[in-house]
Amino acid sequence: MVRDPRYNLIRPKYKRDEIRLFSDIFITLPKSLVAKDLGKEKGRFNELVDNPNEFIWSELKKFSSNCEMDIAEFCLLIEKEHPNDQPKIFKYRDVKMMFEEGKLKRLEDIFDYVNRSTVAKDLGKKRDTLNRLIENADRFSLRDIRSLAELSGLTLNEILTLFN
Repeated sequence: MVRDPRYNLIRPKYKRDEIRLFSDIFITLPKSLVAKDLGKEKGRFNELVDNPNEFIWSELKKFSSNCEMDIAEFCLLIEKEHPNDQPKIFKYRDVKMMFEEGKLKRLEDIFDYVNRSTVAKDLGKKRDTLNRLIENADRFSLRDIRSLAELSGLTLNEILTLFN
């Protein structure tokens, strides 16, 4: 599939500070175009734009890639405009400490320092569901990624380094 050339406008506009928020992207790109490229029905895509916390990681990676933007930059646009709709309090002090010590390199490393059952409960998931998400991190929602960051005392950018 050929990528629409209008995607080429997003990165330069971001660098020139013409795109400051996630919604600014849709001044340049029609929602219907992005919905089609992500394989989403238009109504569902509009719901995701209104609450981007529901996007799954693979959709955000594809969307940011189409826009030739780093996923962390892309998520920052969302973070500026849409706070986490299910904020969590900092609980996993050992995870933060090990991240700061450089001991966490991938998502799975978190679970050397905090029990999967605890994380599942804190995210409102069943343990089996969390295990499936860990096996295929592309299925994590942005909401769950942000919540895991908050629980771990990490910034969104920091937690994203474990997803790449």
